[in-house]
Amino acid sequence: MPVHHGLREGNRPEWSKVTAAGIFKVPRDGRFDRHYHDYHEYWLVYKGCAKILTEEQEYVVRPGDIVCTKAGDEHDVLEVYEDLEAFYFEDEPMGQKRLGHLHRSAELAEGHPVPGADLPEG
Repeated sequence: MPVHHGLREGNRPEWSKVTAAGIFKVPRDGRFDRHYHDYHEYWLVYKGCAKILTEEQEYVVRPGDIVCTKAGDEHDVLEVYEDLEAFYFEDEPMGQKRLGHLHRSAELAEGHPVPGADLPEG
């Protein structure tokens, strides 16, 4: 079937090398976990505004922004100014080819509160 509601293992065409794709949401005062992957990941923000971390840099993202994170680099949502909604796309696995969110510590795997905040000036 060529139409899927999200792509993930067991729910993608057998010819596809995409690890996963779908939608994620982080509301004001929600939760997120700092993590990395064994594949490159891309987020296309289509709603909301938030401060994120990727490749050791902080950015404010808005609708239309595309976040590109290399395999092995941690990424996170640090603050949400307006409920964040984005499409994510996970590239073909490399290296150890582990799937899902990978964490540098058990504490990071638990996730953290993401505070709602007012958008900073500037």
